Amino acid sequence: MNYNFEFGILFQYGDYLAGGVWYAVIIAFPSILIATIVGMILAAAHLSPVRIFSMASSVVVDVFRTLPVVVLLIWIHYVFPILTGLSMSPTQSSILALSLNGSALACEAFRGGLQAIPGTQRQAAWSLGLSKMDTLRFVIIPQGFFSTLPALTNVHITIIKNVTVTVLIAVPEVMFRAQELTVQFFRPLELYTGAAVVYVALILSFTVAMRRLEKLRKWESV
Repeated sequence: MNYNFEFGILFQYGDYLAGGVWYAVIIAFPSILIATIVGMILAAAHLSPVRIFSMASSVVVDVFRTLPVVVLLIWIHYVFPILTGLSMSPTQSSILALSLNGSALACEAFRGGLQAIPGTQRQAAWSLGLSKMDTLRFVIIPQGFFSTLPALTNVHITIIKNVTVTVLIAVPEVMFRAQELTVQFFRPLELYTGAAVVYVALILSFTVAMRRLEKLRKWESV
């Protein structure tokens, strides 16, 4: 292989490349928050005894879980404005696309956690005089949330990794900037390796934070 490595370019343009982390963060973390909240709502609807809520949740989850993120992103950014007349910035389109996909994945994680809670928990709460809503709020959801954290962390990591597809609609995150510099200097190995290291550092930092969150409080079913 006749290739001269020049990783010095990462020191020269490292600040510019790392500047894309800001866009990765402002897309990933709002998407994670929205996906977590919507996923919990979808999971509760799926387990609802009201059939229309359960069916609606199943349809939403099946659609956005199976639809490729790239297709969803392009459709939202380019097709949705044609149909509605409402245009969104690349950042807004990215957040919406990743939130919809992530909420479907989060729903499945929450559903597994909620179904794993023994029925005796509900019965004990009702015997203490708690209403169904209070039982859901103070007993079921806290246990379901903490028991679901490991699986939910995987969903969140998937959302962060999916930020890289926003390069298709010109969001200036890390991969976009690496591609931009590669076109100028023809150093794909060094620049894409640098982008990979940045994302690995971001995801590892997030993983450590989530593991600490898991240890804050342990909810054990009786």
